[in-house]
Amino acid sequence: MNYWKNQGAPAEKLMVGFGAYARTFILTHPADHGLDAPTSGPGTAGPYTQEAGTLAYFEVCSFLRGATEVWNAPQEVPYAYKGNQWIGYGNPKSFALKAEWLLKNGFGGAMVWAIDLDDFTGTFCGQGKYPLMNALKSALSVSTPNCRVPPSTLGTTSAPITTAAPRGGDSEFCAGKSNGLYPSPTSRRAFYNCVRGRTYTEACQEGLVFDASCSCYNWP
Repeated sequence: MNYWKNQGAPAEKLMVGFGAYARTFILTHPADHGLDAPTSGPGTAGPYTQEAGTLAYFEVCSFLRGATEVWNAPQEVPYAYKGNQWIGYGNPKSFALKAEWLLKNGFGGAMVWAIDLDDFTGTFCGQGKYPLMNALKSALSVSTPNCRVPPSTLGTTSAPITTAAPRGGDSEFCAGKSNGLYPSPTSRRAFYNCVRGRTYTEACQEGLVFDASCSCYNWP
């Protein structure tokens, strides 16, 4: 950020990135777990995001149980290690400190990647819902605007999504199922997000459908 600012980019047009995730690595020698320790590859994939080398913040909170946490004072960020796994991540404290730095340097604002990687249910970290987003919001003194959305004058262009689930409804759909995304039997746009046996009904944006082969949005 300072590079672009020093090269003449207006600070008020620069957005500072905040990551709601961890980068993870396998330690070559578990006893050598400090900064710049040698690693042999990406860390173990998380149970929900299922991508080696990355953990969502809510997965970080599960990892921290039994792990050793270290605060890196010069960079004002935490890291942690457990066994041969090493992770670097942000937490509410580091988000707040980074936001203070943002304001001090006159940058235009913040962007977060990504909202759904925060503890959106509030059940993993014991810090309430969206602890990272709320720490950032508080540090930047962001308030919710007091405005009303005008009524739409446009008619609907597609049928509404039905979210009824088979065999007992949404609350029971994920019972006994592994964590992950499942297609809805009633709509190609809708899908179920199963988290610890709890069911969350979600939908793709208009024009896209849920593709079970990649657990992603796709063109029909």
